[in-house]
Order: sequence, then structure tokens, then C-alpha cells
Amino acid sequence: MFFIEGYIMGLGVTPQTVLPSLWIKRLFGEIEPNQEAQLKSLMEFYNMCMDRVMCNTLELPKTCVLPASNLQSALQESMPLPSYCKGMLAALSFIDRSELRNEQLKELNWLCHILKGLSSYINARNIFGAEKSNLETDVQEAKRSLITQLSSTIHEMRFSEQCLEHAQEPATFEGFNRSEVESHLQSILSKDDESTLSLINDLILVIERELITEQFKLRHKSEFDKLYEAQPYLILRSRKAQIQFNMGDIDAATDELETLLPLTLNDAYKNRYQLYNCYIKQKSWCSLDELLLTKSEGSFGDLATRTLLAFAKEGNTQSARKLKSKLKTTYPAVELLFDPSNSGEKGYSELCADTVNEYINRGGKKAWCSVNGGLFWLKSND
Repeated sequence: MFFIEGYIMGLGVTPQTVLPSLWIKRLFGEIEPNQEAQLKSLMEFYNMCMDRVMCNTLELPKTCVLPASNLQSALQESMPLPSYCKGMLAALSFIDRSELRNEQLKELNWLCHILKGLSSYINARNIFGAEKSNLETDVQEAKRSLITQLSSTIHEMRFSEQCLEHAQEPATFEGFNRSEVESHLQSILSKDDESTLSLINDLILVIERELITEQFKLRHKSEFDKLYEAQPYLILRSRKAQIQFNMGDIDAATDELETLLPLTLNDAYKNRYQLYNCYIKQKSWCSLDELLLTKSEGSFGDLATRTLLAFAKEGNTQSARKLKSKLKTTYPAVELLFDPSNSGEKGYSELCADTVNEYINRGGKKAWCSVNGGLFWLKSND
């Protein structure tokens, strides 16, 4: 555990972001599908550690102590402090030293010097001095200075004026074609498969580490969905839920959307449509009732959901038929749900057709199909 914590805190030092798919594999090897719960706990711990890095609230684990006597026992390789230091050293190997400025390299070398000296009793003697009378004093001083040096190194690596200036410089690469890159990314993210989901998870975790931390969300809670910086994050999380839904993992999609919706007070990305359809697939009528009560704005997706809910709970009642009549009168393009080939022939307005297709893309047709007789009833004119 101490090795893992040191390793993750070491990732917070790196100026270039290390994707989870890379550092997890180096730490644990391949993660099996049945280890999802452990992976989730690991990422929660990772996010907590990165919050400490971003807020500069660094501290050693309480059990990483050096007693005034018996230094040799405290620095055995299996003890907390040496394990922590070895973990951090392992993570620091991700850093490309050739890309560092002299100031960064100096800070990193000094941090590694302290970490290596505290990683075992033998290393302590080799690095801090062979004379036992001076060794204990030097080792204690090194341990006291570790957090200070860690903070200084993180600042120089990631938050110094030179780093911030460099981050604001426009990237200029020969042969760089933004439209081609965006097209390629769109092609990748449009697939509904495990590899796309893994990529999106990696991107989300990087954004949560670098910008959208829990503190950021709390600080901007009332205006989060209006922030320019938050838009890529919201788009990725929305797409993640959509892939989970399309792949049949309705519970995971529901969890994702229930976490996401409170961040988007105006629901500009219509994530409620996907959550409506999750609840319908799960037959969670009470949850659906509550969501419609709090989020419904009278749009096509809202009205279509109310109509389907009425049929699912009541059957072909008068109130359900009234909702169906209103839906078909207000949005003639609703026919695309059961006959998509009619789009060109019927001459629906572009806005009306786009609204219905957005609802379909968020699982609307699948939701209607999941209610026995739903689409047949919608098509009928009774």
C-alpha cells in the first residue's frame, strides 16, 4: 500500500501527463474484467492524491516514521517509509529528463537523492554517510526535508512561471492539420466498443487530474455547465454514458448520468433523455416520475417519455391516448421512431427531424421497444 501511494504521488510530479492505461499496467500488469471494483477504488485514491498535489497539501503517511534509535530496522525494504520512497522513484522514471530545464533537473535530482537514500538502510549509508554517528542525524534531516523538497519539485515541474508561460504558447507543428486531427478523433469516439470506452475514461481522468478536480466542481457548482473549460469534460462524460447504454450496461450508464446531471443545471446536452431511457429499460418508474418532475421542459424527448410512461403504467387509457395525440400532432416526425424511411417523403422540418433523431440516438427507440407493444401502440391511430 505504501509503495502504491508513493507511486501515485510520484505521478503528480511528472510534467507530462501519464495516462492511467500506462501507469496501471506498469504497476499491476493487465487488469482483468472482474477487477473493476478494485480499479474503481484505485482511481478514487488516485484522484484524492492528485487533489493533494494540486492544492499543495502534501504529507507522508503517518506510519512513515523514523525512530530516534534502531534506524536499521526502520529502513528495512518492507517498512512503510522505504516502500513509499521506492514507489515514488518508480513513478519518476516516467519523466523524460531530456525535456527538462536545468532548474527542473536540479530539483528532480535532489528529490531522487533523498528518496534513494531513504529507500533502504544500505542506500542510507551509501548516500548520507558511512559514519554511524552522523548517519542518524543526516537521515532524520533528509526525512524532515522530503515533503518540502517534493513540494518544491512539483512547483518547478508544473506550476512555475516558466511552465505556465510554456503552456500558454500556441503549439506549432509542421504539417499539423487541425481539421484532420478533429476528424480522426471524431471517428475514434463515434465507435461503441470497449476500446473507445477505455480511451474516454483515460481522457476523463486526465481532465479530472489537471483541471476538473472535486474542488473545481464545488467552487463553480452554480455555473459549471456554462464554463468554457468544462465543455470537453461534459461532452466526454455524456458520450461515455451513451456508449455504456448502447453496449447494454444500463446500470453503469445510469450511475454515470445520475452523477453527471447535477453538474449541468440547464442540461444543455440533453443527458436527461439518456437517463429517461435508462429508467425505462430498468422499469424504474418512480425514478422516472421524479426526473420528469424536476427536469422536463416540454421538449419532444420529455413529451415522448411522458407518453411512454403513461402507456407502460396504465396501458391504452384515455389519458395515455391524449398524450399520444398531443405528441403526434406537435411533432409529426415522431413517425421516425417506427418508420425511419419516411424522413424524406414526409418533408418534416429539419429542426423537427433533428429533435426526434437526437432522442433516438439517446436510446429512445430502444426504450419504446423495451415496453411490450409500445411502438405498435404509438403507430396506431386509436
